[in-house]
Amino acid sequence: MIVDLLLGMIVNVLMVDNASGQALTKGVLMYNKIEKVKEEDNYKAGLHEESQQILKDIIREAGKQ
Repeated sequence: MIVDLLLGMIVNVLMVDNASGQALTKGVLMYNKIEKVKEEDNYKAGLHEESQQILKDIIREAGKQ
């Protein structure tokens, strides 16, 4: 975890003005977050909850019109 942090900081400093470098850094961070959620096995419950929230939002928008 600390190694990831140090590597991330170094990559950010080296590629601060490079748009593709920033995209690469964001991609690596997002991948790490996804892997962590998969390890915790909470993604199924979170996915269900998110889909329910999207459905509620759609129903509310349809009701306003």
